[in-house]
Amino acid sequence: KLDEEFAVFPGVPDEAFTNTDSLKSWIREYNTDKPKAEQLKLTGKKEELQESIRAVFADAVFADEFEQQWRESVAGKTILAQSQLELATAIQQELFAHPTAGKLLQHPSRSVEVSYFGMDEETGLEVRVRPDHELELNGLRIAADLKTISIGKVKQDNLRAKLHREIIDRDYHVSAAMYSEVADFDQFFWIFVNKDPGYHWVAVIEASTDLLALGSLEYHKTMRTIANAYDTNTWPAPVTEDYTDELNDFDLRRLEALRGA
Repeated sequence: KLDEEFAVFPGVPDEAFTNTDSLKSWIREYNTDKPKAEQLKLTGKKEELQESIRAVFADAVFADEFEQQWRESVAGKTILAQSQLELATAIQQELFAHPTAGKLLQHPSRSVEVSYFGMDEETGLEVRVRPDHELELNGLRIAADLKTISIGKVKQDNLRAKLHREIIDRDYHVSAAMYSEVADFDQFFWIFVNKDPGYHWVAVIEASTDLLALGSLEYHKTMRTIANAYDTNTWPAPVTEDYTDELNDFDLRRLEALRGA
């Protein structure tokens, strides 16, 4: 699977010409024992120098050509740096080693990125969902979405609140509700994995009934807004009026605490 979708540039061969200086250096050495009539020109564009060398050294390898040919040979694949591959491999190993995530991601009956199409009953708009992973266990249809995060400096006691905020702020609960309704899932999980190098902890979180209910209400509200925009050909900006910024409950408590100090 990895080889089918990704490719890592192997680097240019050690003997490859990498820049104009390396071309000229080779030409100087070549010209050392040649009569003037057989010497190669040291002036000209990079391409001209390459052609001069190629004329007398058929096996010459030029870095830019080598890389271009390699890219053409892996057309359609995502190109990764070696460091990216190493990071992805480390994350994968951590996920597979996790007692819950590993079972979900490696279950023999799992399906990956299956598309489901439907129509919103209220608005008539067509919808499509494609969960990362799904499987059926004991008659229950289960979906799981894999999410990478970067949370390196947070107290353990605050981690659940941080992950909840991540779900809400990124509307993951909305997509979970949408996926569950369109594809008829009974349970929905998020598999979070921290992508900070050397610290790839995993958290498996199930979407509660209330969280899915909130997501469903927000999802259908958004569908109504989109339908209205289509009907009226009016697509409002996210902010449509001036307003005064007010303190939220947390900041109000901070204000009261500081006033009483």
